[in-house]
Amino acid sequence: MSEQIDTPEMVMAWSLAPWDEAVCGFPVMQITTMQLRAPNAGTNMLQFVQARDAIGAGLVSCRLPHDRLAESMLLEDYGFRFIEMLHAPELNLTGFEAYDGTGLLAVRRAGEVDLPTLLEIARTAFGNERFKMDPRLDPSISDRRFQNWVRSSLHHPLQELHVVSDGARIIAFFITELLSDGTCYWHLNAVAPDAQGQGYGRRVWLSMLGQAAEAGAKRVRTSIAARNHRVLNLYSRLGFTFLPPSMTFHWVRTSFKPR
Repeated sequence: MSEQIDTPEMVMAWSLAPWDEAVCGFPVMQITTMQLRAPNAGTNMLQFVQARDAIGAGLVSCRLPHDRLAESMLLEDYGFRFIEMLHAPELNLTGFEAYDGTGLLAVRRAGEVDLPTLLEIARTAFGNERFKMDPRLDPSISDRRFQNWVRSSLHHPLQELHVVSDGARIIAFFITELLSDGTCYWHLNAVAPDAQGQGYGRRVWLSMLGQAAEAGAKRVRTSIAARNHRVLNLYSRLGFTFLPPSMTFHWVRTSFKPR
């Protein structure tokens, strides 16, 4: 399903999110475009509400540029709630050198043998993401969602699953994608909980920056929730700059009972 509203007052588009439905147990939608063209756009929302209710959606998410306050207020009028501010760190790799390799860790493509360990990291390492933070959602949904993402990335046609290790010990994983414009996009990454607080963060990130440079990337870009302040500080120390942030909103059918 993919539908849209395109009137003199507003443009809005939405679609189903089957990957999220698989872990939620109910239909999930995402609003992919929303921009107001006139102050009286609220009446146009009826088409969206009817489409949402027709499929019995239990969750709708929407991500907006940080300055779309009129749109955010309209969403709030229709039951959406602010969940997170999302930053977009970026680093130009021109002339990048990973400090002559000192303290770097081994990076390799993941294999089937790594999957049990990586799935356990995915289940336990994420505490700041939107599915975990929204108090109206079962927090186990977030864990299953990230596990499915890791599992599917192992044989994904575009995304690559990397393991970062210290000897035989798996320290972290990164899901990356080399885009056509030379950007290495870090979709998802996590340090194993038992390796956190041991000084691995900077070494892991520098090792993955070296991997991106060796793969021919011109820059690295990712996204991170503002509440994840420790990793935000790491990006800042490594010289990343920050693109304009975005806001995420959820609508949740609070009376919905997952099957």
